[in-house]
Amino acid sequence: MKKRTRILAAVIIGALLAALGAGAVSAEETSTVKIGGLWALTGWFDSYEVAGSKGFELAMDQINAEGGIDGHQIEYVSYDTTSDLATATSLTLKLIEQDNVNVIVGLNDPNTAIACGTLCQEYGIPNIANTSTLPYTQERVGDTAFLIAYGDNIQAAAMAEYAYNTLGLKSAYVVTNNTDEFTIALSKYFISHFTALGGTILSDGDLGSEYDTNTSTDFSSIANQILALDELPDAVFLGCFTDEAPLLLKQFREAGLDMPMLSGDGMDDLSVAEIAGEAANNSYFSTHVNYADESTTAFQEAYREKYGEDPQNAFAALGYDNMYMIKYAVENYANGDYSAASIRNAIAQVTDFEGLTGTVSYADGNVPNKTVFINEFKDGGSYNVTSIVPTFTDAE
Repeated sequence: MKKRTRILAAVIIGALLAALGAGAVSAEETSTVKIGGLWALTGWFDSYEVAGSKGFELAMDQINAEGGIDGHQIEYVSYDTTSDLATATSLTLKLIEQDNVNVIVGLNDPNTAIACGTLCQEYGIPNIANTSTLPYTQERVGDTAFLIAYGDNIQAAAMAEYAYNTLGLKSAYVVTNNTDEFTIALSKYFISHFTALGGTILSDGDLGSEYDTNTSTDFSSIANQILALDELPDAVFLGCFTDEAPLLLKQFREAGLDMPMLSGDGMDDLSVAEIAGEAANNSYFSTHVNYADESTTAFQEAYREKYGEDPQNAFAALGYDNMYMIKYAVENYANGDYSAASIRNAIAQVTDFEGLTGTVSYADGNVPNKTVFINEFKDGGSYNVTSIVPTFTDAE
């Protein structure tokens, strides 16, 4: 996995904007809705984005088959960012300048979403991150940036409450991938919420034990740090991605750490349970949808028919909701104007869109405050155990 930093993002954005004169341009009014997709279909982030892209395209096909948006077919241009920040920013400009899209979806991990979103802001192009859950994205980017998912503060609060109130876990050790804003934010929010509830964090530092995925494949030293504590924690919280999750789980279990492992939606992928095997048992993570609910049956059947497989994770449902939310916003609030500015204003007015992943409202900003689902890995599968609307959501 390549190291992704805010400094690199700033350098890339600065260079691109300087080359283009950093001038914002106004999108012309159009008679069709032109959507651009930036999906990591290959590379380290593909486990999340392939499913999201499939969910989005399934919804788009359904909408076009039923007459489109306001009676107009959706025009869609999509590119593979290859999970690379420089590639993603370059493709952002291509979608805006050459393909003339009026809204962009996908945008990959938070670092990439912020970099690409900053470019979109310069041009006034609304952008909706499908996978990123960084709650302060709009503060970093501007008013053209939106998330379809809830924020990390929400999911961290839900996991903290489930661990403390339901599982009865009173102490935790935190382990964090320090190469991405998502994993850093997730761990910080969990620590804040868990301690606010009365829990104790046994790891040292703002992020607990940190690791860099550019150099770390052996996590035995972290396991030994936990084993060396005077008192073992009731749980271990992992601020991690799918890539390293199976290794973390296997090595921690092999070291004798049999307590519950907790994480966020970065662990939401069936491949984690498939690769880790029994080591994934007794692991819990926050996610965005309950596929066991009957409300998702039609989506899953359509997904299965189109792609010949079940949704690999919740990001497929988020992609599906993303497309239908755009349709809802444009048809209800754009008044037949499909320019970028009009679509941005339309999205900002959404207050009651009901999707597979919950109710989407942007009345209070760019991040919808939705229900959090808690899943457990067990015997190679992923099973919903509860849903939570957390109480603690404002911790920093």
